[in-house]
Parts: sequence; C-alpha cells; structure tokens
Amino acid sequence: MVIKGFHSAVTMAFTSGIIACLGFGVATILIVRSLKTDKPLNKPLFFAIAAMALAFHAIQLHYDLFPSEHGIQLGVTTMASLFGFVLAASGTLIAIYRHVVSFLAPAYPSACLGIIIAIFFKDDSTPISNMEAGVIAHILLSIAAYCLIALALSQAILLGIQNYQLKHRHLHEVINSLPPLQTMESMLFDLITFGMVFLSAAITTGFLFVDDLFAQHLIHKTVFALGSWGVLLALLLGRKLRGWRGMVAVRWTLSSFILLTLGYFGSKVVLELILHRA
Repeated sequence: MVIKGFHSAVTMAFTSGIIACLGFGVATILIVRSLKTDKPLNKPLFFAIAAMALAFHAIQLHYDLFPSEHGIQLGVTTMASLFGFVLAASGTLIAIYRHVVSFLAPAYPSACLGIIIAIFFKDDSTPISNMEAGVIAHILLSIAAYCLIALALSQAILLGIQNYQLKHRHLHEVINSLPPLQTMESMLFDLITFGMVFLSAAITTGFLFVDDLFAQHLIHKTVFALGSWGVLLALLLGRKLRGWRGMVAVRWTLSSFILLTLGYFGSKVVLELILHRA
C-alpha cells in the first residue's frame, strides 16, 4: 500500500508538472506574439491560462514538498520548483496590478525549468521535521526576496533593451508594445525596493532564528545575501543621490541577482550534489 501510494504521488506530481509547463508555455507564446505584433494581448484568456498553470504547479509542488507525513522536503531540486512557482505567482499578481505582462516572458519559462528539474532530478535529502515557525518565516521571506529580485532583473533587461533601442533609434516593434520608459523604470525600482525589504527581513530572521551558521554550513548563504543586500542598497542610494538609471540599474540588479543565486543554489549544489551533505 505504501509503495502504491508512493507511485501514485509520483504520477500526480509528474502529470501536474507537465500540464503546468504546457500552460506556462502557451502563456509565454501569447506574450511574445503580442510583443512582436500590433495585436493586443487577450488578457482574460492569458490570465485564465496562467491561473491554470499556477494551480497545477501548486499541485506538483505539494507532492514534492510533502513526500510523506513526517516532514517537508527542501532539497535543491524541490526548491528550484518552489522558486519558480513563487516567481510566476508573484509576477502574475504584479502584472495584474500594474497592467504590464511583458516581464513575465522570462518568468514563466523559469517556472517551467524549475518544474522540469524537480520532475527528472528527485531529491535524495531527508525530509525535515519539527521545523520552528521562525525558520519557516526565514525560508519564505528568502524565497519572496529572491523572486522579487528575479522579477526586477527581468524588468531591468526589458528596460535596457528599450533604452538601447530608443537611444540608437532602432524602433523595433517591441517598443510600441511596452509602457513608456518612465513607467518601466518606476516599476523596476518598485520591484527593487520590495525585494530589498523582503531580503532585509529574511536576513534579520536568519540571524534571529537560525542557530550556529558555521555548524549548519550556512555562512556562504549569509555572506552572499549580505553582499546582494549591499548592492541593492548602493543602487537605491545611487538613484536617489546621483540619479542612477538605465544600464547602470541593469548591471547592479544583475549583480545582486547573481550573488543571491550563488548564495542559495550555488551552496546547495556544492553541499548536496558534490559533497553529499544535507
């Protein structure tokens, strides 16, 4: 019965993940097509497909995060899918609020990549049980911060393309479908500010609730997270004091994202896949 239940869960996770990938793929195609043509995006259809993909992604995540009743699975492959889900879900909510969907073009494929990693490379680490509420809060805040900064990077890349084309008078059709440059820039710094807030909260809860960073092999993450936080702070201060914008914002946002990625995924890959430590 246990083996049968296990195979049923694996099948459900696989099926739900594939359906979610198809949904994200179709949604991405709709965005790209609207950017390349003068046809407006059918937003009711688009958000319906996105909601369906998110629902099936959530089902896939449930089976991967809770493989048994004895704990939660937080290995590197499961976390890749979780990051992808939060990235797609938060991006979709922001798109609804800001009426801008262009920055979701790289977000949805990223969610698909996380799903594929989780489906084909299962976690071997032991599920964690009896996790304290403070540690759970730290994990959730870290995920939210990472995803907001990833969205900021996506927005920064679009802003960089838009800025380059306007400066060199390469009026590609993508320019006509994007909001004005000032709106795009305001949205970028909104994302950076929210990412900074969540990253600050994640770092604070880490110091408060995570015991002995050295013994738990978490010092790498702390150093990289602090480095990413410092980059974001410098960018926000540079914008306020020196008017930083355009490609400067793109480069600094990219630097912050790379530091966070190295801090979380880099250390987990080394510890779990190379050194075989949980």
